[in-house]
Amino acid sequence: MLNSKRAIYISPLLLAVSLALSGCASFEGDYGDANQAQIIDDKWNPTDATLTVQKMVKDMSAAPWVQNWREDMQKKSSDRPFVLVDDMENRTSEIIDTKALFEDLRSQILNDGKVRFLDGDARKKILDEYKYQQSGVVKKGHVKGPGNQFGADFFLSGAISSIVSKQGGKSSVQYQIEMKLVNISTGELVWSGIEKIRKNFKRSSVGW
Repeated sequence: MLNSKRAIYISPLLLAVSLALSGCASFEGDYGDANQAQIIDDKWNPTDATLTVQKMVKDMSAAPWVQNWREDMQKKSSDRPFVLVDDMENRTSEIIDTKALFEDLRSQILNDGKVRFLDGDARKKILDEYKYQQSGVVKKGHVKGPGNQFGADFFLSGAISSIVSKQGGKSSVQYQIEMKLVNISTGELVWSGIEKIRKNFKRSSVGW
């Protein structure tokens, strides 16, 4: 029996497509301006967070809640209340880093110098450190213990929700972000800020 051999011809176009699909495609990228407004898709994005923080910082700084606290508590004009960031409820169907939103807000308000913040996330770790230092393993004179921490005067919390509308190839999404401050001593709501962001989109179908 004779062995027959066949030559296999591979089209250059087919070879190029195969290489691209196998991960050999090139990649290019550069750094963009973090402060420049951008809309890439119909989801919550960094521009939405920036606009929200700017609005909330402005409203929160202009409201008289700090001055009212000083008068009610008979504080000096130089005294600053302590704020504890509670939580922001995400009522949307998206995955949103609400913690980063609060961190940005806290940083800007803190640098303004009118209020002081307490780190709620660090409290449990601090308690564990107290127990460790008082267990006898830490050198005398270096032990830290409870009794010197400041108590919060206000809770800062919030919520973010969205309404999505679609019709044909058009869609829109409106986010509503609310933040509020509650006086811990009285339970009074002393400040509330709302920011609404609406974005419209038009999709076009692209076929092969």
